[in-house]
Amino acid sequence: MGTGASKADGSPLAELKAGWVLQYESSPVKYASASSLVVIKQADGGKVLALAFQASEAAHEGDRTQHLRLMLSRDAGETWSESKAVMWGAVPLWNPALHYDAATSRLFLFYSESRKSLSPGGDIKYIVSSDLGDSWTEPVVIYSHEAEGEVPKVSSSRVLAANDGSWYLPVHREPAESWHTFSGSVFHPLSEVPEQTLAPPPGAGPQSMTTAASVLVSSDRGATWTARGEIEDAKSWLVNPTLEEGTKGQLVMLFRTAAGKTYMSSSTDKGATWTRPSASYLPNPNSPFSTVTIDGQVLCVFNNSQTQRAPLALALSVNDCKSWEPLAIIEEDPKGNFACPSIVEWAEDTVKVVYTSWGAGLKLATVKLATVDAA
Repeated sequence: MGTGASKADGSPLAELKAGWVLQYESSPVKYASASSLVVIKQADGGKVLALAFQASEAAHEGDRTQHLRLMLSRDAGETWSESKAVMWGAVPLWNPALHYDAATSRLFLFYSESRKSLSPGGDIKYIVSSDLGDSWTEPVVIYSHEAEGEVPKVSSSRVLAANDGSWYLPVHREPAESWHTFSGSVFHPLSEVPEQTLAPPPGAGPQSMTTAASVLVSSDRGATWTARGEIEDAKSWLVNPTLEEGTKGQLVMLFRTAAGKTYMSSSTDKGATWTRPSASYLPNPNSPFSTVTIDGQVLCVFNNSQTQRAPLALALSVNDCKSWEPLAIIEEDPKGNFACPSIVEWAEDTVKVVYTSWGAGLKLATVKLATVDAA
């Protein structure tokens, strides 16, 4: 891969193909979002795409019936298995994050459960499958609602398997109903939800109102986890962090915010301490985005706007997320709402992106990137 706006002959830097994964008009599912996509390499050389997402029969986010579903594709996303409910409960489940451990052939699914609040977050848990999602272990709690001052915990994006063998799961703490404070004038999915509350009983202690991000770290392939570090910013909302490993071994975290831009922080001590968060060059309309590192270069799929969840674009950084170059527009309808993408490397110079087209369903884009000499 390389950087720049076009090849020397003026042709575009990417070839794009997009199609539907799930459409509400032909499905009992009427809401699907927070996608998590992984590639599972098979012993025979084949590859399977696994997709997890939060879903509901209600046509909005945050319904009490919101649960987690899984789909598989064995033909590069041309066709998909029927979606299967893999975890549900009496309260909403949020933000599934898939991780495939090739060394043990296990598929991990991390998620958040709203045990004391109906807005995103609560306990962070995981389940494990050794048969591509046909069966799952019992849930394991790795970060409880009660930790760090009774504030809901939210799983945010995929696990980073670092070069030293450690696993890092980026998470954040989100006070119940805090989206009212931070969404401002930009769209927030919970604005579509009929008013629902889980009121604490008389005499219950107050929750912390601190919004902060951190990482959960495992040195034993997911058997045990430790919370490490804390990143706060008094001026903005640091939520839905993504995490990459920099070219010098540092951890680089990018955040969704309500400030019109993504923010960035880094750590050189395995997540124990972090630099003060600062605004990056990528705009952000208070919307989740997704990143992946390929050959030391970071690709980000994001909404290229400070106020709207359109367009959905792809950008490249060759300097540890300090600056970005545009690569492709995946969805450009200015009246659209394209949200919660997940990006994976599929083949050399090819990535796949799953995202929500609001009110319509889930789509998959395959993007083949041109090879360009770096500037």
